[in-house]
Amino acid sequence: MRNKNPKNSSILMSETNPPVPPFEKGGRRGDWTKGGAGGFSGLFAIFLVLFLLLPSCGYRLGGTGGLVPEGAHSIAVPVFINGTHEPYVDTEVTRAVVNEFLADGRLRVVSLESADLALRGKVTKYEVTPLSYTVNSYVQQYRAKLTVDVSLEDLRSKKILWQEKGIASVFISDYPVTYDALGQTDIRLTKIAKEAAIQKAGQDVALTLRSRVLEGF
Repeated sequence: MRNKNPKNSSILMSETNPPVPPFEKGGRRGDWTKGGAGGFSGLFAIFLVLFLLLPSCGYRLGGTGGLVPEGAHSIAVPVFINGTHEPYVDTEVTRAVVNEFLADGRLRVVSLESADLALRGKVTKYEVTPLSYTVNSYVQQYRAKLTVDVSLEDLRSKKILWQEKGIASVFISDYPVTYDALGQTDIRLTKIAKEAAIQKAGQDVALTLRSRVLEGF
């Protein structure tokens, strides 16, 4: 029997074809699904192949991965060598790297005698670049940058798993030069700001190293 009531008809249509949510009308959400089920199945197949191939190379997606071989659960970070004329940058970078692995938790940070892996490094450059000047042409702000060379060794097999030179801090590590009322440099405040910038640069390098070792990039 034909439904002669237009109101009932509109109700039936709204139930069988619910309105499209506003965020789907713009087309953004639908762009990646234009291939329908075929597109989704293709992506799933790619991920499945990657998942099956990676374990055969000795690396894992779950837990530790990246450059970490199967069965390695601990890492040692000996104090970095300081190849610059700036004191304590080696200590700052080493501390930052240790803290980064401790915070991540996937590898235990232990002594060199007990570790499966050893991450060794050398701070090769400490650079400061003037960014701005006062009206009297004195430097008002510097940017600090650290560069390191590193290697990762499997202490069980005595094999070097990875080594790379010239890994530099990339995030902004600026610090101001403070002057007193007479126009003289406030050495104490400027030193505090400089140490904070070096610490930030060290944390930046540490983040990169942790990512290289555990994620592979």
